Amino acid sequence: MIKGIHLTIGILSGILFTQNIWAQTLKEPVIESQAVVVMDMDSGDILYEKNGKEKLYPASIVKLLTALVTAEEGKLDDIVIFSYDAVYGVEEGSGNALQLETGDKLTVEDCMYAMLLKSSNQAANALAEYVAGSNEKFAEHMNEKAQELGCTDSNFVNPSGLNAEEQKVTAEDMAKIAAAAFSNDTVREIASAKTYQLPVTLNNPNGCIVEMEHQLLNGTDYSYKYAYAGKTGYTDAAGNTLVTAARKDDKNLIAVVLKSEMTHYTDTIKLFNYGFAYLEQQTQEIEAEEESVDTEKVQTVPEEQKETTPDHTVINVVKGIFFLIILYGASLIFRRKKSRLQKKRKNIKKAGNGSKKSKKKSRK
Repeated sequence: MIKGIHLTIGILSGILFTQNIWAQTLKEPVIESQAVVVMDMDSGDILYEKNGKEKLYPASIVKLLTALVTAEEGKLDDIVIFSYDAVYGVEEGSGNALQLETGDKLTVEDCMYAMLLKSSNQAANALAEYVAGSNEKFAEHMNEKAQELGCTDSNFVNPSGLNAEEQKVTAEDMAKIAAAAFSNDTVREIASAKTYQLPVTLNNPNGCIVEMEHQLLNGTDYSYKYAYAGKTGYTDAAGNTLVTAARKDDKNLIAVVLKSEMTHYTDTIKLFNYGFAYLEQQTQEIEAEEESVDTEKVQTVPEEQKETTPDHTVINVVKGIFFLIILYGASLIFRRKKSRLQKKRKNIKKAGNGSKKSKKKSRK
């Protein structure tokens, strides 16, 4: 029985020791970007944040919200006609990498790929006009959707994410938007694609191929094997911004980075490593608690007994301890008596042998 007590104590000590090891080894990441969040996509829990509620310029990660609103309100095979405002109503110097022109016709799906893979501002503007008639009207749809998702500290004024004084977001709000966007089958598929073939346009008689620019997803040196979807962003005012989704086993995470100089990819990897380790720690702790309960074999006391005899359990414990003490004492007494008896028998045997030897000498 004493061995059983020692075994139980040893098991419980091992469980507590394992929990302490997890708590000691899991360290928060060292992040250089201005604001970051890593969120459990399934529960919505924030696992780590740095300046998560600070309002900052978003740049092109806003296009995830544009894509979500378009996917919910539009049809992929509808035709979008590019207006002059869609093509040229952009911030000077923001570029037009796909050489889209007034009068170009693409499907909604084509525009979504151009917007999410190549970050085309012209495609974002064209989708806004397709859904709501203008950028201003579309921004109303964006803000309504953001509020529906629980975003309380962000404001949107255009579909592209280009600089606007009133257009700022928080990392926490962008994590909520990203979780909703990547939960949408259409947006997730497009934001996960490596390449896409665009059809013929006025300036591209052979069409053109757009490629994923997110470096955690496109097989570069920063490639992260658990990442599966994301969106990049950059302006002079916003710095580098990045949104990424990653999946490991049954765990899904969203990482958001705002206002980064050149550490947006390395910071994102740190966030994911921490987030997955944090969730693994939770799993280990739950398993340890379950093992502890199984080991102790806890008995449930009926409520009426708890009310009438509140100290019943304590009394039983005291009785049990007292019984063990008595049992242990009795065991010691028995061992001592047995030892004394054995000594007496040895002494008697020695005395007998001595008398026999003396008789033999006298006969001689």
